[in-house]
Amino acid sequence: MKKLFWLLVVILLIITFSDHNLSRPYKDQLFALIADKVAITGDSKEAALRTTRKQLLALSEQWGEGQQTQLDKASSSIDNLLRFQRNYCKNGDFNPFLYGEPLKQSCAIIESQIHNLTKP
Repeated sequence: MKKLFWLLVVILLIITFSDHNLSRPYKDQLFALIADKVAITGDSKEAALRTTRKQLLALSEQWGEGQQTQLDKASSSIDNLLRFQRNYCKNGDFNPFLYGEPLKQSCAIIESQIHNLTKP
């Protein structure tokens, strides 16, 4: 119990004194890590969505703006992600922004999380 208390005190101190430009990226990474861990313990569907969204957006950084926008829309909700996976990965519909290798990589990322996304 004492360890948890001191951990919370340290986190609150970091939050309080972390407005400096040098420490801001680390604070943002810490918040993202905490948000991911909280999502994992709470709802596995939301955690899978966050993980998939993070992986898709990291992958799309090397691509064009249209492809990034397409993946951002597709990963905005679980329903949109499942619809994207059904239409473009399973059915093979044509996507004017994502085709070829970028589509295959996107589908592979979605397929790695599909069992968590479709849990009841």
